[in-house]
Amino acid sequence: QSKQNSQVASDFGSFAGVPINFTEHLGNSCASVQRSTYGVRDDINDAIVNYMRHNFPSAFEWTNDNVTNSLAISPAVAKLSRPMDIRTFWNATVCESRANRCNFRNHVAGEVASLPSKHPSIKVDTDVIGFIHNAGRKFVSPDYIQALLTTKIIVLAQRDKWEGHLRLMEGLLSGALVLHDPQVYWPYGIVDGVNIVVYHSMFDLEEKILYYLDPANEQERIMIGQRGREIALSENRLWHNKERL
Repeated sequence: QSKQNSQVASDFGSFAGVPINFTEHLGNSCASVQRSTYGVRDDINDAIVNYMRHNFPSAFEWTNDNVTNSLAISPAVAKLSRPMDIRTFWNATVCESRANRCNFRNHVAGEVASLPSKHPSIKVDTDVIGFIHNAGRKFVSPDYIQALLTTKIIVLAQRDKWEGHLRLMEGLLSGALVLHDPQVYWPYGIVDGVNIVVYHSMFDLEEKILYYLDPANEQERIMIGQRGREIALSENRLWHNKERL
């Protein structure tokens, strides 16, 4: 079964970075070390709430408070009809001028794009949807929101020798199942197999995609997606991170 593949050795070769031991700097360049992770973008969250309010008003309870509704509608978001099986929102055309940052992401997107050649029934989209680069961090594309909410599995990969990105919280907010490469320091409350699924090799990635696209495992996929959205909203808003610091 796919879960057994969690034992696959985590070895991404030259793509992997080396964690920095910040405690070595204590007393020299800094007095203490605190780590903060990327949190939920309010504009992305608001856009998802507005999409749901416009298209699925029955998902909302009596309150008009967006903070309350964001969490309350999580089951409805996770259970949305999602015609696209897999999206990466990334391909090798995105950062041709900064290829030294993107080799791993490009590799993962290429592997995902090749899946239909082996499994013709799988629907895969590696197109870039919405804004990219700085515009994507400043503005919200309606096309991007719709794509997030119509995808069953979102496969993410981090920059070469870098950890953390806003794409993780955006993927979790969508209620889709997020498949993610390993990292040392996860955002608060993120647990493999509970609210996210971590892949440890390209073989492991393929096996887990096939497992979670199996109709027999649909409810498991939906529940992990729902819990991913819930942990993002309940513990990873910007103020949550600041309060923990």
